[in-house]
Amino acid sequence: MRLLADEGPVTRRQLAERSGLSIPTTASIVSELLTSGYVTESMSSDRGAARGPRAGLIAIVRHGHVVVGVDVSGTRVRLGLCDLSGVASEVVRVPVDRQAGPDEVLETAVAAAAPLVRSAGKRLLGFGVAVPGPVDPDGRRLMHSLALDWRDVPVAERFERAYGTVAAVEYNVRAMARAEARYGLGRRADNLLYLHLGESLGVAYLVDGLAFRQGTHGVSELGHHQVRADGPRCSCGAVGCLEAVLGREYLLTRIREAGARSPVLAKLVRRATRPLEVLDSGVQADDPVAIEISDEVTGHLSGAIAMSINIFSPSRVALGGALASAPKDFFGRLQEETLTRVSRILRDQVTIDRASIGRYPGVLGAGTVALDRLFYRDHPPTPAVRGSRRIPPQWATAATART
Repeated sequence: MRLLADEGPVTRRQLAERSGLSIPTTASIVSELLTSGYVTESMSSDRGAARGPRAGLIAIVRHGHVVVGVDVSGTRVRLGLCDLSGVASEVVRVPVDRQAGPDEVLETAVAAAAPLVRSAGKRLLGFGVAVPGPVDPDGRRLMHSLALDWRDVPVAERFERAYGTVAAVEYNVRAMARAEARYGLGRRADNLLYLHLGESLGVAYLVDGLAFRQGTHGVSELGHHQVRADGPRCSCGAVGCLEAVLGREYLLTRIREAGARSPVLAKLVRRATRPLEVLDSGVQADDPVAIEISDEVTGHLSGAIAMSINIFSPSRVALGGALASAPKDFFGRLQEETLTRVSRILRDQVTIDRASIGRYPGVLGAGTVALDRLFYRDHPPTPAVRGSRRIPPQWATAATART
């Protein structure tokens, strides 16, 4: 199914070649998938063969099954339907009170999902929920969120009880990284480092489509690395953490205060609310105050990205959140400065780009987690998609058993 999603429509023979399975085994699996309604078959338009019937093309029924992706943050919940091709649709946004507790926020999310559940009908496989903090190994509970000040919250249970279906929960940055690996920059990469700048700064690392879970809680805490001893207070209680000095509200406040020294910034900040856009426009206007703040921001960001590259040695880096929509010149400066800080051994081996999974990375990330666990059962993409390696026997056995 993953091969079909990535490379279809293809013939049975092509599917056998790409999967490493025998033609009879492939034909048997395809027959069962056709019967179950997971795939369809149509005749090839290729009339190049002089004799013999044209081969049937097997394609995934992309809208035949869907999941509800739920992206939870401190200010809003965003939900949408995600199909087997990695497209998020019918996306809705529901604001929440930053001071609200987990019961109130999750009740809001559960209620907001009702129209999507009705729209999905029998196509619904379950829920995926992306949360801002580490989750338990079974993917059901949010263990601890500094951003929300939540501890040990049974997230999956709330959706399962309300709708009688299954739910999978994941750390939001890792969920977005999994979507980027499946549908974006990581599709042809052996490994992917994903860095997201939003309400916090998060990092996730994937190898062959599978998440690397490090540390006690299984998440990186790069955002809580101190970079300024006199910086703003962070949600973790420390002072001058990366995510505190790069946070949207702090940067906007700093820019507004800098407006007293810079008429250019004072004018720009009245017209725009995205700090990176304001700073980039100030740099384009050759404003010294804007240049000073912008240089500090790119310095902190490039240091964080370069340190992550030097530690993990990824082949591709995807920058998401505010960085995915950052102005072209700002992003170019960030790329250049980051590479100068990367080890020379790795510098020519890594590519740094904007994340490419679209406007709703949290929703698509949550949906990807749900599909992986509820449909694909957490098995990584077939290696044949990335190169010429054959599918490992244990994956083939598991795939045949599931079918």
